Amino acid sequence: MKLLKVNFLSGDHVSPADPAPGTKPAKSLLALVLITGIFVFSFGIGRLSLSETASAALANLTNLPLLNQMHLIGSPDRGLKGEGDDRINVLLLGMGGEGHDGPLLTDTIMVASFQPSQNKVALLSIPRDMLVPLPKAGWRKINAANAFGELESPGRGGEFTKTALEGLLGIDIPYYVRVDFQAFQELIDDVGGVDIYVDRSFTDHNYPATFNSLQTISFTEGWQHMSGSEALRFARSRHGNSGEGSDFARAKRQQKVLAAVKERATAFNMLKNPARVSNMLAELQSNITTNMQVGEILRLAKLGRSIDPATVIHKVIDDGPNSPLQAAVINSAYVLVPRKDDWSDLRQVAETILDTPVAVAAGSRQQPPASPAAKPKIELQNGSGRSGLARAVAGRLAESGFTVVKIGNAGSFEYTKTAIYDLSNGGNAAVINDLKQMLGPDVNVIASPLPFAGSTSRSADLLIILGKSTPDNI
Repeated sequence: MKLLKVNFLSGDHVSPADPAPGTKPAKSLLALVLITGIFVFSFGIGRLSLSETASAALANLTNLPLLNQMHLIGSPDRGLKGEGDDRINVLLLGMGGEGHDGPLLTDTIMVASFQPSQNKVALLSIPRDMLVPLPKAGWRKINAANAFGELESPGRGGEFTKTALEGLLGIDIPYYVRVDFQAFQELIDDVGGVDIYVDRSFTDHNYPATFNSLQTISFTEGWQHMSGSEALRFARSRHGNSGEGSDFARAKRQQKVLAAVKERATAFNMLKNPARVSNMLAELQSNITTNMQVGEILRLAKLGRSIDPATVIHKVIDDGPNSPLQAAVINSAYVLVPRKDDWSDLRQVAETILDTPVAVAAGSRQQPPASPAAKPKIELQNGSGRSGLARAVAGRLAESGFTVVKIGNAGSFEYTKTAIYDLSNGGNAAVINDLKQMLGPDVNVIASPLPFAGSTSRSADLLIILGKSTPDNI
């Protein structure tokens, strides 16, 4: 791939860095996290055995318009472009979408790189203000590439952006995924919120509100459990104090949200709830554009299913003294341009990012303390005789952050009251009180021994046998 040479000193080639015709300057927004839904689903498929529950989940997937006529069960993996070279690159784009200012401007731009032989993943965030040459459009900010591609031919924005970045970064990027943020909040709320470590307290007095107004938002240092709306504000804010008022700080927060959603969704074993999978994929289908086939997604999931999130390499291109880019003002617009008159330093970063030692990559970021203690693992048994009760309660518990490791029927359907067997020798008293509020007033808490030998999963901390007193609206 030919190295693009650019002389920024003459200024002859620079045209205004305004957005595509017909758009307004975009308010910062993040929808990129939706892509985790796809990979969470596919990672789950790679791990599930063909139990009755798994088969039902997969059957529901194939009924969705997004996946119709694509046979997931038993279908062979599709080889990935780049796999033979031991590097698979995927461009991740987040845009506003219909109903938002600058709906086609991609203010979230990341290249995700995967090295199968070493089981390594790197995320490289590209700043939206980087000035780049675009065919027929002249010099523009990179976040306008998608808009110009769509203007040229509807549906071509992702491919147009991908091609532009390939030339600048000097790497092949065979795949792209472009999403808007309409389903952002719903996705996070569907997994019961996310746990994110806020590196420093900050306040943003200029966060966009409705009707072109502004509002004040703030976040406190430490672990925070965020709902969908809170996570969206955390990811979008770009005018905060305490060092959080730049696009570079925002890019780091976006990567935090991305990792948190994947971790949360994986912990919930979402594929074991067919209704949840169907609903979430139905949301995704109208908010995502990609050139990846389902078989390719499954293949990527299979290759990377054992990746430790703690080893993911994170890199944000900024305007610091050691960055390949520097800030400039051209035609009254703030832009980022190469420190040299070409893209060689930026190409070096992109080409070698997977060579970064994990310890160095981790050490470059503030390391948070351990996350809040996980809630106990639960086995549910239906002792009421009401069909589907255990599955319904399992979904409700998952929304509240519990991990349900097993569901099934009790040895009898004659349980009048719900029984909670504490297998932790009293270590879950506070949690049990919360469960009693959820499961109704008639709950018996029982210490071991269990009702009968071998009645529960070895990994469970609590066994709950649902009785006839379980509320109908659980």
